[in-house]
Amino acid sequence: MQVTMNLQRPMPSQQGRARLPGSQVVRTVTCSRLGGSRRHTGVVDASATAGAPSPTAADVASGLHAAANIIGSSSGPSTEPWPVLPSGVSIIGLSDAGHKETQRLPFLLYCPDIDGAGLTSSDQHPAWAKAFDMHALTLEPDCRASFHELAEAAGSWLRRQLADVPPERPVYLLGEGWGGVLALQLAWDCRKLVNRLILVNPATSFAPDTPLGRLAELLERLPPGLLALRPPQLPQQLLQGLSLPTLPGLPGLQLPAVPPPSLSLALAPLLGTSPQALARQVLGGLSSQQPEEAAQAVGRALAQVEALTSSLPPAAFQHRLRMLDQGVKQVVPRLGRIPQRCLVLAGGGDVLLRSAEEAERLEERLQRGFKKVLPDAGHALLNEPGGALLPLLADLGFYTTTRVFSSRVKPGADVNAFGGAGPVEIPSPQEVSRYASTWTSRIRQLDSPVFLSTLPDGTRVLGLQGLPLRIRPGQVVEDAPPPPPAAEEEDQRKQEQEQQQEQQHGGGETQHAAASSHNGSGHSSRGHEAGGGGGAASGADVQEADVEAAAARRLESLAAAAAAAGHEGPLLFVGNHQLYAFDMSVMVEEVLLKRGILMRGLAHPGLFASSRGDDGDKDGDKDGDKDGNGGGSSSGGREQQHSASASGRKSGEEGKGGKEGEKKKNDEALPPAFMGNMFQTFGAVRVTPTAMFKLLAAGEAVLLYPGGVREGFKRRNEKYELFWPQRSEFVRMAARHGATIIPVSAVGLEDSLALLLDSDDIRNSLLWSERAREQAAAAPRARVGVAAEAGLDESFIPPLIAPAVPSRWYFLFGRPVATTPDMYRDRAACDKVYADVKRQVEEGIDYLLRKREQDPYRDFLTRMVYEQNPPFGPRRIAPTFTP
Repeated sequence: MQVTMNLQRPMPSQQGRARLPGSQVVRTVTCSRLGGSRRHTGVVDASATAGAPSPTAADVASGLHAAANIIGSSSGPSTEPWPVLPSGVSIIGLSDAGHKETQRLPFLLYCPDIDGAGLTSSDQHPAWAKAFDMHALTLEPDCRASFHELAEAAGSWLRRQLADVPPERPVYLLGEGWGGVLALQLAWDCRKLVNRLILVNPATSFAPDTPLGRLAELLERLPPGLLALRPPQLPQQLLQGLSLPTLPGLPGLQLPAVPPPSLSLALAPLLGTSPQALARQVLGGLSSQQPEEAAQAVGRALAQVEALTSSLPPAAFQHRLRMLDQGVKQVVPRLGRIPQRCLVLAGGGDVLLRSAEEAERLEERLQRGFKKVLPDAGHALLNEPGGALLPLLADLGFYTTTRVFSSRVKPGADVNAFGGAGPVEIPSPQEVSRYASTWTSRIRQLDSPVFLSTLPDGTRVLGLQGLPLRIRPGQVVEDAPPPPPAAEEEDQRKQEQEQQQEQQHGGGETQHAAASSHNGSGHSSRGHEAGGGGGAASGADVQEADVEAAAARRLESLAAAAAAAGHEGPLLFVGNHQLYAFDMSVMVEEVLLKRGILMRGLAHPGLFASSRGDDGDKDGDKDGDKDGNGGGSSSGGREQQHSASASGRKSGEEGKGGKEGEKKKNDEALPPAFMGNMFQTFGAVRVTPTAMFKLLAAGEAVLLYPGGVREGFKRRNEKYELFWPQRSEFVRMAARHGATIIPVSAVGLEDSLALLLDSDDIRNSLLWSERAREQAAAAPRARVGVAAEAGLDESFIPPLIAPAVPSRWYFLFGRPVATTPDMYRDRAACDKVYADVKRQVEEGIDYLLRKREQDPYRDFLTRMVYEQNPPFGPRRIAPTFTP
């Protein structure tokens, strides 16, 4: 039987204040059995408990098991039975499950700390239940399930609960302390469903040499009776004397008549509010002449001791320590394989788990983890000042109500995988900023990049106005046009209301005429769009000499559509590969933030060096095995179903699928390095036979360096040279999907690096051993099949470089080149477009090298002095030449 509960408590006007007399607690209970469910709602008068602490999830859950036994079952709409949770385990719904808005909120499953009831965060649960469709896992004191049993049952429940969840809906797991280990396990087991993790002081550092580990070892040696021993009861007269004075609006606070057990007294300062935090709260309330806040802090600390007594007796505590040991051994080896975006909140004063150090370790090991350390917080971070979760999520940009994808999501697609050719979630501006803080922000400070683009008429301008503008619902784009003023919106709304009233008074004949006019105009608009694109697509009757004119007409149509609403067709950015391509990150970041376009890079397989499988494209394509992109990726014609996911997992591995040996091998595989993780987060895929085909077929924006590794690992005296293949295969692939090709020229990076030893020097040096030669020969090749050319050296031998005086970087996006499906079979037309694109890239490089001589801030020292602006104000961007 599965038990869920909705618990709504009134939000106090100020955090920590007592509930006003006469307020009510609304408890909506849903008890689900196999085959049906029934909902019961009750209202309880809380005036009698106005001064008592708010009820926790454990308080309410304790009465649910008895209630569920007498409720019975009724037939429900679901045909799949709910999984049976282990004895003593409940999953409680804290949001209004019947409200339509709740289903649109992000989903959240809360995994509590070792107390099993979320004692330290229960005051925030009502606020979370409004921001999330929140469910909380709770453990009764008599729960004796193993960690594996608990994780398996909770994972089954999660898969059943989210069986029909749309891909755009965010799914969060929140794990606090002990529950952080469980949340990590669920994130791995349900990685196709869960896309975000929040870990609060996670207990992943649990080991025999940690304070909690030493405490566990000590408890194993102590007799059970000693742990349950209570201090002697104080005389009643002394208890009355120790009671705090009654304050206005608050009851007096008294010490408990029956002292709590020794274990609860020992755990309270470790699992609850730390003595340092309690002292700060009390002294802060007294110093600010608000003694009621000091009294409330003491009252919360006493309530925590009392709650620990009931929810965590010695036997339960020892069992959960054993569960924690099982979980850590199971979870920690796969930390590097967990793909979700993960926020690690840590208290700098948490001596129990050394959370600040553990947060740093997790940030390094998790693929997409980042940390936020609250220096003054202890283990009960969520129960201390500054530990309000929702404001923290908002400040960090980690709360979202919808996910925005790079392309349309097909039914059944795995949208939580990275490194594959399917749609990926577009990083938010805050996420871009976090990656920038570790990589591109330093590049921008040293190299101050300049971006130029080309308008449809050939005019070069500063900025990216020449690129299409893509704005998806929920996406933040800097160059987006401002919303209409409120006054204009109000006038428009009034006009629409007047038109509706006229239609209603004009009779059915007027309504019919208006509907006919609307339908006609809509048909005319669609016909105009089809004609604009079809002018080039009507090449069935166009001779070879008219292909260029047809492409020009289609380009004009695309430019007009892009200026009006943003081009939504496939884009292919084709550029020169500078040494090591360190400039790619800055360019991808700028285009995403300014124009809303996520450039899906086709990267060399060496960037994702690990024992994972490929991106799921090794199934190949039979129909189009003669096509290929110029960067070493051949692609196919008929898109077939993936045989493996982005991380090399078998599609049936989720749940019970896949062989145990293969699953274990995949679990223990090493993740790619930081650069590979960052590029995959921004949509990069390894060059595989069908990656480019699938991306263009989905309408994605693809970034291709036709020069490949040969151009990226230039030899001496080859600065800014192109090493493109002879065949125009990437143009044929673009034409097959009617993609628009945008040439990209870039300079500056190769002047910022000193080439000490190039690939040939390394190959011919004494340091080049037989083992190194074998490793280079075994390195994956980007160009395979039809894309391979005898004249291009694809040896993956990185040259030895050193930093030089930073030169300013310049990027120029050339005039878009339109393609049509008719050109796909016309190799002469594709060769002509290929030559045009290559010519634009070469001319763009020459233009940038020539124009940068006119940049007054080209030199590093002059530019740095201007941009740092000491001591007159914030950093500013140095101007550049006039295009």
